[in-house]
Amino acid sequence: MGVSSPVLILSARRSVDDRVAGLELGGDDYLTKPFALAELLARLRNLLKRNVASSAGQTRLRVGDLELDLLGRRASRGGELLNLSPQEFGLLAYLCRHAGRVVTRSMLLAEVWGMRIQPDTNVVDVHIYRLRGKVDTEGRAPLIKTLRGIGYVLEDREQTTA
Repeated sequence: MGVSSPVLILSARRSVDDRVAGLELGGDDYLTKPFALAELLARLRNLLKRNVASSAGQTRLRVGDLELDLLGRRASRGGELLNLSPQEFGLLAYLCRHAGRVVTRSMLLAEVWGMRIQPDTNVVDVHIYRLRGKVDTEGRAPLIKTLRGIGYVLEDREQTTA
């Protein structure tokens, strides 16, 4: 996955040429010193809002060799198409959108199944088990990890240790 973090350039260089050069080199915004803290915070909030909105519009997700095509509702691992049910696809898409972060059963129930907290249900555990059987097949590094009593995390161990 490429880096998509917004870039705010803070500089003492105030000329129009310097500001234009900074923006043309990839900066998303340019703020000259001295600056008011309130202005810096407002610019950061706007950049982060834009970044979240643009990532929400993604149609392809990738974690390691796992790829999801959200429009075509297809998933593959190592180029091999995965046969997922609609619920499994929704669960995997949620995990991919939150790759590297811990997601709880309550979060999954609310976002994937539209249920509010129901501690006595094992629907998440059952679907994770089935999903692992399709995604984390023998001979491949597992992507779906369980954090006992906490939740799950989807991560490519090779990318996180490199």
